Amino acid sequence: MGILLLSSCAVRSVYVPTSQDILLFDDKKQVQANAYVGSSQVELQLAHNPVKHLALRTNIDYGAGIATYEGGLGTYGYNNNMKWRWELQAGAGRTNNISYLSSPAVNWFKHGNYNYETIGLYNKYYAQPAFGFFSKIDMYKINYAFIFSLRASYNDFKKFVYHEIDADSTALVKTNVYKVNREYTNKSMFIFEPCITNKVGVRNIYAVLQAQVIMPYSKQIDIRYTKFSPVFIFSAGIQYNFVFKTKSVPKA
Repeated sequence: MGILLLSSCAVRSVYVPTSQDILLFDDKKQVQANAYVGSSQVELQLAHNPVKHLALRTNIDYGAGIATYEGGLGTYGYNNNMKWRWELQAGAGRTNNISYLSSPAVNWFKHGNYNYETIGLYNKYYAQPAFGFFSKIDMYKINYAFIFSLRASYNDFKKFVYHEIDADSTALVKTNVYKVNREYTNKSMFIFEPCITNKVGVRNIYAVLQAQVIMPYSKQIDIRYTKFSPVFIFSAGIQYNFVFKTKSVPKA
């Protein structure tokens, strides 16, 4: 499966959101390979169901100042006609994220004239249930699906840094005097990411639309300085599923 990010309201933050890999396998053994391209990073995903009701997945997110590695497993099921499908994934990952932003585009999302830098080094532990409806329009041979998922993660920040620097003052940059200085070590944050996904396709090729919300919560970290409280992410792309052929058994 390949997904290309076309539009997003997200800005670079301490926490780096990854796209939700919605598997929802049916009764066929298959491999799903994802390529997700954003404005500052490339995300590669690989998933497989080696046996029925068991799913394995891995994820690598890499870009300028970003390195994320995740892995997980899960279980899934469906009703008799496979129109309704569900799954539950769980996994863990690690992210290294360092960014200094001074682009004029950032002014679309901020008040005042300042630059900021973020550093986020954290481990993530997540659970992600998903539930979807699958059907087709026989006349046009079109398949479609509507899926709701919710990723809930516990993020253990080994290092969390947010600095704001007055863009009009070179003295502040030289002396490292910040308008806002937030630094935390060994603090935690919970993040909830509800997501709606729509797929429309023919055979094994689908167009994908996805809308995702990031909702952070923490008693130990001031989330006002995370740059994503809250944020909406919209994406569109394509999907391809590689399905293993089963050998037919000759009738006696």
